[in-house]
Amino acid sequence: MDSLLALLAAPEVALGALVGLGIGLLFHWLAPAGTDTVAAGAWFVGLGCLIGLAWPIIFGRSKK
Repeated sequence: MDSLLALLAAPEVALGALVGLGIGLLFHWLAPAGTDTVAAGAWFVGLGCLIGLAWPIIFGRSKK
């Protein structure tokens, strides 16, 4: 459980969440009236967190 909390507190996850939040705010500002911007914003933040979690796995340096 301790390693899961450390993983969620990783800087890549926080950066992904901030980027997702920024995209969500931009979408909220630019979306036409009547669009469900809250759900879309939650998706953007969630996807940002997932990309932040996957970033070290995909682009990390392999230790040989």
